[in-house]
Amino acid sequence: MQTPPDWIELGRRGAFTTTQVAVLLGVEPTKVASWLSGNPPLIDTDLPSVAGRIALSFDGLVEARAVNYLLAAGVPRRRLSKAMKAMRERWADPHPLARERTLTTDGSAVLELNGENIIDLLTDAYLHPEVLRPALAGRVVFKSGRAAWLEPYPDEMPLVRIDPSRAFGRPIVVEQETAIPTETLANSALVDGLAEAADWFGVTGEAVDQAVAFEQRIAA
Repeated sequence: MQTPPDWIELGRRGAFTTTQVAVLLGVEPTKVASWLSGNPPLIDTDLPSVAGRIALSFDGLVEARAVNYLLAAGVPRRRLSKAMKAMRERWADPHPLARERTLTTDGSAVLELNGENIIDLLTDAYLHPEVLRPALAGRVVFKSGRAAWLEPYPDEMPLVRIDPSRAFGRPIVVEQETAIPTETLANSALVDGLAEAADWFGVTGEAVDQAVAFEQRIAA
C-alpha cells in the first residue's frame, strides 16, 4: 500500500501521527486522539488530516507532552480544556504550552510561575506560593521562546532528541555536527554489531548504545 502524497509532504514538515505521539509519550493512541476532540479541544490541530488520520505538528507534540503531564497530575479534563482555550485566546497562540513558560500544577489548576508570582491561567488570579508538583518529564530546548527540540530522556539518553528541522522530525542521535536517526543506528547495530555501526556512521559507541536503548524503550 502506497503512502498518500499528502502524508509524505506532512512528513517533510515534521508532522507526527497520533500513534507516533502516543509511543513517544507512553500512552494509548486513542488517548492522544481524544485530546484533539471536544469543545474546546485540549490541543488544536494545525495540520490537515489525510485519509481520515490526524497529524500533529512538532508544537502539537510538545503541547501533548504538557497536556499528558497535567492530566496525570490530577487536573480535571474539563478544567484543563477551559484553561487551554483561555491561554490560546490570551496569548493569541494555537499552542501556548509549546512556548518557553514555566508551567506547573497543584493538582487542580494550571499555574504559571512568573517571577515570584503564581498565576492561575484559567482565572488570571494570583495565588500564594505553595508546594507544587515536579516539573515535566523530559526536556524541551527553546530558542527565541519557541520549542526547538525535545530530549525525551535527557538523563539516560542525552544524545537522543526530536528536532523538526532534522530528519523530518524522526528521533535522532546528535553528536557534535552528526545527526543520525535512532532507528537507522539501532538497525545497523543489530545487523553489523555496535562497533561496526559506530565506525560506519562516524559516531561513538555511546551514541549507538543510546540509539538502541531508545528504540527498545519505545518498542516496549
